[in-house]
Amino acid sequence: MAPLTGDFTWTETATVLKVNVPLHNVPAKSVDCVTTGNYIKISFGQWLIHIDLFGTISEEVKSSKATVKNGTLTLKCVKDVKGVWGKLEVDGKGVEGVDQTFLKDRRSEGLSKREARMQEMDEISKSKAIEEERMALRKQMDLEQKERQDIENLKEEEKEQAEAEVYRTFAEMEKKREQALPPPPKAQTTVKVKESPKKKATKYEDDENDSEEEDMPAKVVKSGGENIWEDSEIPVNGTYDLDRDALEDQDIDDEGQEEGEEEAVGEDYDNTIYDDELDSSAPAVRRSQKATFKYTPRLFKTPMRESTVGQEKDFVAKNRPHLHNHGLLNKDALDVSETDPQWLKGKGDDMFRGGDYRGAINAYSSAFEANSTFVGCISNRASCYLKLNEPARALADLTDAMKISSKEEVEVAGGKAGFWRKVLVKRGMAHCQLGLFEDSKEDYEKALKLAGESGSEGLKSDLKRVTDLCEVSNLKKSGDKKFSGGDVHAAIDLYTSALENDCNFVSAVSNRAGCYASTGQWGKCIVDCTKALDLLSDMSLSSGPVPPPGSEKRRDWVVRTICRRGKARVEEGDYKGGVGDFEEAMKIIPEGRQKVRDDLQDDIVKLKKLIV
Repeated sequence: MAPLTGDFTWTETATVLKVNVPLHNVPAKSVDCVTTGNYIKISFGQWLIHIDLFGTISEEVKSSKATVKNGTLTLKCVKDVKGVWGKLEVDGKGVEGVDQTFLKDRRSEGLSKREARMQEMDEISKSKAIEEERMALRKQMDLEQKERQDIENLKEEEKEQAEAEVYRTFAEMEKKREQALPPPPKAQTTVKVKESPKKKATKYEDDENDSEEEDMPAKVVKSGGENIWEDSEIPVNGTYDLDRDALEDQDIDDEGQEEGEEEAVGEDYDNTIYDDELDSSAPAVRRSQKATFKYTPRLFKTPMRESTVGQEKDFVAKNRPHLHNHGLLNKDALDVSETDPQWLKGKGDDMFRGGDYRGAINAYSSAFEANSTFVGCISNRASCYLKLNEPARALADLTDAMKISSKEEVEVAGGKAGFWRKVLVKRGMAHCQLGLFEDSKEDYEKALKLAGESGSEGLKSDLKRVTDLCEVSNLKKSGDKKFSGGDVHAAIDLYTSALENDCNFVSAVSNRAGCYASTGQWGKCIVDCTKALDLLSDMSLSSGPVPPPGSEKRRDWVVRTICRRGKARVEEGDYKGGVGDFEEAMKIIPEGRQKVRDDLQDDIVKLKKLIV
């Protein structure tokens, strides 16, 4: 089918050209705009617009900007030369000599220039990316070199400090030893009596032939003229406790001396160290003990300082079911309470009752690692995930519990039928939190069938509730399809029907508010946005699929709803209320989304000027 020619309006100033095109309920993602220096092409749905401009517009990057607002496309272009054109298009029917061939050549030339410019921009972008990668590599290398140099400097500094400490310790020890020694006596001279050749005993003579003169003490001659020694201090053997080896060496050296030579002993006496004084100054011998060191077991051979913790955590997460058999974990060295699955499960039950769901998850995981057939642990772990609003993980655990318990060799306390009924109920809750109401209904029906005719009233009530949610969800999905197709009023009717069955279905409330905004029903939009925000603030009131608290998707829901209500209030003339909503959204938008924050801040500034 041939495309239809769309309608448009245009305005101009001396510097800017604006073209407004109604989109006829075509979504913004289906709109395509192409601009060159003298040509504009706009296609959307089954409509096509060609505009051969009377003048020229700038071909610089980002000089032309297209926005979609309230079902209207606004194309804003900057003129290449200032001035008012007076008309938008070149007349192709002969005015001023313009013909169709000239227009085609003109379009082709503009498109060729645009294609060349786009290729040039791609090359520049690639070159810039390569250069940035090189610069990042250089910076990383410089940083690593600096770190290595800092480590070397630190090692050298620590080495110098250690050496200085050793030298200082030696100096202190030497000083203490000198202080512990007694003051040396004054210099004395010992006159050695020369034995007669015939009386002197040789080295190989027997002791019984020794002369009695050898035992005579040598005569002590005072060097100062007065005897400073008491009679009791003079040794009986004629020596002054000199080293025996030194005396023997002295005798050997003195064999060739003439009679009457003197021997100075005062200087040698100064360097004598007494054994008694050494014994008294030395510390007591330490007792030997045996110290046992136990290191933390590691799954990886590299030391902790050389390991990549992020990659190790990923490996452990992927291979957790098999790690309990790993030899490096040294399970035999652990306490029995840390390897007994029954004890660990009981610990997890206590934590669950106390509200410590994360701790209970760890305990149940350890118990299941110790015994891979202990399916009650992963069923209870799924209950913890449901309490933490993590239905995807709970669904995975419950599916595994059903598979493992279906094996013949696996025994379940209380019987498999009762266990399956509990697992199916939990899995139905997980499906319900994920918005999979048909699957949830199927799980509840199976659980009620296992319970028999004597099934609890609570289970029947849950099944009825899930059935109602299925109907509401189907109406909401039909409304989404109508809205995507451009039939906004039919979408509003379907959302309203869904909310008549369940007024707290938060996604239907939020989507109906968007429909009201697109049709200009700002008062109803404000009411629905306020109700959606109230439901999002209290999980106990809302129904339907809702992102968990703290997630990025939930934050986006809240920000979008607040901004929509702020826009509706501005359209209603409540500028203060709009500014309040936009400022509240600014507090929630993360710092990383700077462009959104800047645009919102510009709107706030403009609205405050209007208030003044």
